[in-house]
Order: sequence, then C-alpha cells, then structure tokens
Amino acid sequence: MKYPFSLGRGAICPRLLCTVVFAALALVPPQSAQSQSVDEIVRQAVRPLPEDLRADATVFRYDDATGERVVLRQGGNQVECSGQDDRGFTRCHPTSSASWRDLRAQLTAQGLEGDALREAMEDAVASRTVQRPPFGSISYRLSEESDRIQLLWMISVPGAMAADLAMPLGGRRDESLAGKGTPWMMNEGTSGAHLMIPINGTEFSNPGGTTNRLDLRSVTDPVEQATLPLPEDLRAGATVSVLDAATGERRVLRPGTNSIECRPLNPETGYVRCYHEAVWVGRDLPARMRAVGRSEEDIAAAMVEARASGVVKPTTPASLAYRLYGEDDRVRLLWMVRVPGRTSMELGMPTGSQRDNALAGRGTPWMMNEGTSGAHLMIPINGTALSNH
Repeated sequence: MKYPFSLGRGAICPRLLCTVVFAALALVPPQSAQSQSVDEIVRQAVRPLPEDLRADATVFRYDDATGERVVLRQGGNQVECSGQDDRGFTRCHPTSSASWRDLRAQLTAQGLEGDALREAMEDAVASRTVQRPPFGSISYRLSEESDRIQLLWMISVPGAMAADLAMPLGGRRDESLAGKGTPWMMNEGTSGAHLMIPINGTEFSNPGGTTNRLDLRSVTDPVEQATLPLPEDLRAGATVSVLDAATGERRVLRPGTNSIECRPLNPETGYVRCYHEAVWVGRDLPARMRAVGRSEEDIAAAMVEARASGVVKPTTPASLAYRLYGEDDRVRLLWMVRVPGRTSMELGMPTGSQRDNALAGRGTPWMMNEGTSGAHLMIPINGTALSNH
C-alpha cells in the first residue's frame, strides 16, 4: 500500500525541534487559552501521575492540523502528559514511547485511521523508523466522570495470554465504579493486550470501597484461605498445595484447572501467596534441600544448575503474583507485576514508595528493585474487604 507521505528519514519531526518551547499562549488551543493559563493546563495534565512524578513530567499537546508535538513544559523524568482529549481523558505515558506516539499523531493528522493507520505503523516498525513501546510500559489515565473508572493505570503486554501471566480476565468495571475494583487483563493475545489497574482510595478515584473487613485468620478452611488473594473468577480453578514441614515435599490439597497455584497462611511469614504454577518449582527446591539439612552453598549451586537445565524457568515478564497479609503493619492485599531487568526509565514506572499511603488505604503502585532480576511493580489493592482501611 502506498501512502501520501514518506516514512523515510526526515519525514518525522526531529525530536530536538519537537521539544522546543514555543511562545506563551500561542501554544494553547483557542478554547483553552480563553480560560486557562499554561501553568493551569500543566497542573491539570499531570494529575493522573503519582505525586513524585508530577513536578518533572513533560507536558505537551499535538497540533491538530499537522500532528506535530508542541511542548508546554519540558520535563526531565520518565513520563510525559497531555491535557484532556476530546473523550474527556487526561493521559500520561512513558517518554520511551514518545516517538511511537508522535508518528501515530502525524499519520492521523494526514487522514489515516483504522487498518490503514495500523498498517502504516507496522511498516514504520519494520523499517526501523520507530520502535514499539517497551513490553511492560505503564500508562496513566484520569477521567472526571463518575460513570467511568476515574483513575486508571494500564500496563501494556502486547501479544500476551492471561494464562501465561497468571492474570485474570473477568472485567471489574462495576466494582471499580464503586471504588473497590481489582486489576484485570483486556484484549489478550492481541497487540493491544494490557492489564487494567483501577486505582482506588485516592482523591481522584471513584468514591466508595468496602467498609467491612474480612479477617484472614477467621477463614480456617485451607483451600478457601489459600485462594483469598485472587480475584473471584480465578479462585475456583486454582491449585492449592502445601509443603510438608519435615520433608519439604509438595502436597496437593486441591488440583486446579488454571495456571495459578496458591498456598495457605505461612505461620513463619504471615503471608498467603499465589503464583503462576511454574514459579513454585523454583521456590520448592530450596525448601526440600533445607528440610534434609543441605547447606546454603549447596542450595545456591543446585539453583544455578536447575536454571541452566531449564528445571527452574526464568521469570516471565509481566507475570502477576498475589500476596495477602493479616495485619495492619504491612500492605494487606498486594499484587505484583514482575518485570525482570527493566528500569523505571524504560517503562515509565514510579519508584517512590507508597507504603505509608498503602497502609492508610490510598496507596498507588510503585516499582521496586529496578534493573535487577527481581524488579517488580507493587500494586496495593485498596477498597476491598481484604485491604488496609
């Protein structure tokens, strides 16, 4: 297919020129210029972000006629935001995906849409004009309307399947509108696959959330207790197992039908945990070896060999882990997205700890251990019967 433009070098606005700050209110759409200063537009544009990212985020808009980027404030961190769009959403994205979004805006301004736009973007990737946004990138969205999820963060996982990442598929829109939604995956297996993360409990969130608390220790049935960290649509199909304290051997209490395996309360740690079934293999090997008195040096060597042989699989990028704790001195209900080796600059994730806010029932996600094999996004789940209140 031929397009009325070139995808070759020089057809895209050079990044340096696109980030030049033009003069005053000439940058602002006429309807906004009449009622808002640039400072006010900037203030409102960064609201979907956690507080530690707002002050240094870039704020921009696209020229409607050309699709060219117009910068209102040049920032210096890993995220950038644009003001409210014609659908009523305010959005922020990683700066690492800026060239992708810039090209898309330019092609849209030239009249491309639907399949033609998708094909042009695929051609641009194939010719290395642009790169796709990194797998695991996070984006941020805010709406003022109560009939929408007002504060929503999303993690892009193009092509991924829910079973591979231990993600739920059952939508949580109604619960989210009531201030107690939990994350779920949309569009699995497509280029638009992503994890929806409704953010409950903040000043920008849908009001509500449960006032009743379920005491973890009041649930004595081990199968029921073990599956509590999961969303309801995954509980019935999860495998439930325990480790024999004397031998370290795994014993199945209930075989499952999905890819998730859970274990009831560990009295030593105070946690109930659920993972993709493959993760437990790497956790059980050390337990078996300790049970028979093997040294930590032997265990470390065995783990190296198990990884090399493929017995213990590497962590799957963007796989979910689920954790529940019974007391108020830690985040009670916490989900974690594993992003081994990735950094906040690549994915646009925040790194400022939200522990204190999470203990108060209003924490937002944050990244820990960036750049290491244990890098992950912490997602405190607010507003549910198992959450911190």
